[in-house]
Amino acid sequence: MAANCAAGPCVQVYTDPVTHQLIIKANQNRPGSVLVPHPVTPKPVAPRPKPVAHPRPVVKPKPKTWIPYKVAPVVHRTYKPRAKKTPSAIKKVVTTALSLSDQITRLLPGSKIMYQPANDALTGVPVYFWSDTNTVFQVATAILGIGVTVMMNPSFVWNFGDGTSLTTSSVGGPYPDATITHTYKSAGTYTVTLATSWAGSWAAQGAILPVLGGAIVQNTSATIQVSAAPTNFTR
Repeated sequence: MAANCAAGPCVQVYTDPVTHQLIIKANQNRPGSVLVPHPVTPKPVAPRPKPVAHPRPVVKPKPKTWIPYKVAPVVHRTYKPRAKKTPSAIKKVVTTALSLSDQITRLLPGSKIMYQPANDALTGVPVYFWSDTNTVFQVATAILGIGVTVMMNPSFVWNFGDGTSLTTSSVGGPYPDATITHTYKSAGTYTVTLATSWAGSWAAQGAILPVLGGAIVQNTSATIQVSAAPTNFTR
């Protein structure tokens, strides 16, 4: 698949021989906004001053009323400051988060076998053949804001059913256009086949590239009845 990614979107133009379609694709990545967590260093917190513990006074009893007893020890408690939690902040960064793509398909025109005379073909008399397809298939379109122009031309391979064939780029025509003619030597019923192959190029963003993916080949056939001529014709 040929692509043009010199600037902006990437364009692809190719053929699908199975469906006989011309496919035009384009895709482009654009920046988007994504929120990601960003850690913040907490500010130091000054510790609170420790309280000063004052001992309780012990009163001794008088000698006259002395009663022995025990003095309970004084418990001194210290204060420990708790660490302050700081919530993490959210930082906005730019990254590739959005992808756009588009596709356009075009069905190539078919072809039909035409010949003259249609009912009274005779041996020794030329039969004029032609195809009803166009000589040029052109598409001008825009995809993701990019203008794309495609031009394709057909080529033909004729098989006249008696072992002879002709390859040409002309569509032929009825009398007096003698571009594609065939003279049958024997009477009978013949199956004429025509293979039409499409190929070409496309242009976008100042570049001209061939249409890849394989030539699209369209096959069609027709039956012609040739009768014996009552007279021998000479040139």
